[in-house]
Amino acid sequence: MRIGVTGAKGFIGTHLLSALKKQGTVVTLPRRKGLPVKQELKRFVADTDLFFHLGGVNRDTNEEIINGNIIGTSQLLESILNNGKPSARLVFASSAQVYNLANSKTPIRETGKANPDTVYGVSKQSAENLIRNSGIPFVMLRMSNVYGPGCRPNYNSVVATLCHRAIKDLPLVINGDGEQCRDFIYIEDVVRAFMLAGFESVTGSEKIFNVSSGKMVSLKKIVRQIGKLHKNTKVEFLTDKKISEISYCCDPSKFSKKYGWHPRVSLAKGIEQTLSYFRGRK
Repeated sequence: MRIGVTGAKGFIGTHLLSALKKQGTVVTLPRRKGLPVKQELKRFVADTDLFFHLGGVNRDTNEEIINGNIIGTSQLLESILNNGKPSARLVFASSAQVYNLANSKTPIRETGKANPDTVYGVSKQSAENLIRNSGIPFVMLRMSNVYGPGCRPNYNSVVATLCHRAIKDLPLVINGDGEQCRDFIYIEDVVRAFMLAGFESVTGSEKIFNVSSGKMVSLKKIVRQIGKLHKNTKVEFLTDKKISEISYCCDPSKFSKKYGWHPRVSLAKGIEQTLSYFRGRK
């Protein structure tokens, strides 16, 4: 089997590549600032059976986010349709940000209306629509906040940012009182989800799934856990900051039922591993 991975040098991509080593021949799309070169895309898709589409832009200008997530996805799909195998399949790394998180009072299910309120969320929703309309068989994984070794501070995850600051003996700065909650999922559990979506054959028409912990975790709890593992950690709550106290989590039960998947790594263990990663880079 020939497996193609976009975004292979990113946080999730590097972990996924390690897991894919025994599955077949793995090819990656060169990472570029801007859109991929057509000839590179053509070589990438040729004779490829399964694509893991992780490539995109998380934080940048609106133009770069749109180009990376919408135009880039469109060009990939066009190349698969024109130059790829008719039997090719695709697993897409989507995001919980396709939902309207501001109105979330209960765990969000996949039946929740996709009504994003950020440019990034809109770009992921648009990419989903392009994939859905392409005719290429797909599975979409809407991920919550992924963290773990290899995540970039001030980019991938607030957990990464706080762990990095703790190891650098910098205060953990929280905008607000820290009561705002998020849904955190460890990278190892996310990679297992991608592997199941790519290689496990299951019946049924469901193709869009949340991959999340399904638990509300406050930033205060994250800070307390870091403090237990890294002594003398200082915390600053910027309560004078006007911030949106949005709290949300996603319901992963659909994916759990379909693939027999459940998160295995506890928050305590995940934070311990993340701290250890940054300690090794000090």
